Amino acid sequence: YDVVIVGGGMVGAAVAALLGANRLTSRLRVAVLDVKPQPTRFSPPPVPDMRVSTVTPASITVLRSAGAWEHIAPPASAAFAHMQVWDSSSSGYIRWDSRDTGTEWMGIVAENTLLQAALLAAVERGGSRSEFIWPAEVRQLRLPPPDGRIPQALQRPAAAQQQQQHGLAEVELGDGRVLTTRLVVAADGAASRVRQMAGLRTWGRGYGQRGLVATVSTAEPSATAWQRFLPTGPLALLPVRAGYSNIVWSTTPGTAAALEAMSPGEFAAAVNKRLGPLFGSLTAPGSGSDLGSGSSRSDDFQDPPLVLGWAGAPPRSFPLQLKQAGRYTLPRLALVGDAAHAVHPLAGQGVNLGFGDARVLVEALAAAVETGTDPGDARMLYEDYEVPRRRAVLTMTAALDGIKRAFEV
Repeated sequence: YDVVIVGGGMVGAAVAALLGANRLTSRLRVAVLDVKPQPTRFSPPPVPDMRVSTVTPASITVLRSAGAWEHIAPPASAAFAHMQVWDSSSSGYIRWDSRDTGTEWMGIVAENTLLQAALLAAVERGGSRSEFIWPAEVRQLRLPPPDGRIPQALQRPAAAQQQQQHGLAEVELGDGRVLTTRLVVAADGAASRVRQMAGLRTWGRGYGQRGLVATVSTAEPSATAWQRFLPTGPLALLPVRAGYSNIVWSTTPGTAAALEAMSPGEFAAAVNKRLGPLFGSLTAPGSGSDLGSGSSRSDDFQDPPLVLGWAGAPPRSFPLQLKQAGRYTLPRLALVGDAAHAVHPLAGQGVNLGFGDARVLVEALAAAVETGTDPGDARMLYEDYEVPRRRAVLTMTAALDGIKRAFEV
């Protein structure tokens, strides 16, 4: 193969779809591996899944380039034209409107399974040069030996040094098959086994919090992304498909456990109590309710819709952490998405950073094809992919971490 992508989630699927859609890389032979079969068709359940992503306009451009947007665009997903952020300990707030930037939407909220299936379907439509191999477990990763022409900083750590006579990478699967490739793309998540097999270390810390997610029904539809900063962390209410909304609540482990055990009515009461204004209603006179009608000025505070209860599956939570790989690339290896970086979910930027990785990596590979450069060349991967992505990711990480710390005070 030219490229073996380990991980068929949203970001791995985006890399494969972009490779197939780019005229310079469409002839590369690509394999997508995953430990279990992944969906290439999306059948929307009556109640939207609680695992959703907020997709920015820049990421929508990536989805268009990948050939997946037409299957993701509303009403398959939910668009939001407004965003309102406010604090629990003061009357201050910020409200944005897409009209202020001359755009139709500020973004969309889509179920992760929809994004993944649409991107994998785009890979299928891309032709016979790409294939899915699943279920497939990676048993071992073998990278080529160090090259004396490569600066020490770009070479592999000792843990990844296994002799390869042909100079390519090898991915050995659990059933004994060995895939030889010019480039391995690790898209297998924050606990990436490929990253560990390559001997790449990570740095970061746990936040001591859990992120709780749930699908909820509300008293009225909304076209606003709402977020309130509480002493224990931010609470977001996001519009999703079919008139439902999604809760993303960063809180203490004890509170998360209590929320997971609540009935729909109890959960609604807990959310409404914390989304309500601290000093009474701050709604400007005559501003009305937020139904996405645009009848009020964009800077008018509006009360979020009343939550009626969780719907579908009960709320679930997961630990929050900051994690960064010390390096994103090695000779014949590139990390993308959570395998390279995991950030706090307060601004919903995790998958957008991953889609940015996919875009820049494929652009680098396209330039390599055009100039006759090896797609697994260490210097090309470092200079054209790792350097720009590390700068963008660390800037966003510092911003998110700083916002979280500031509002904790």
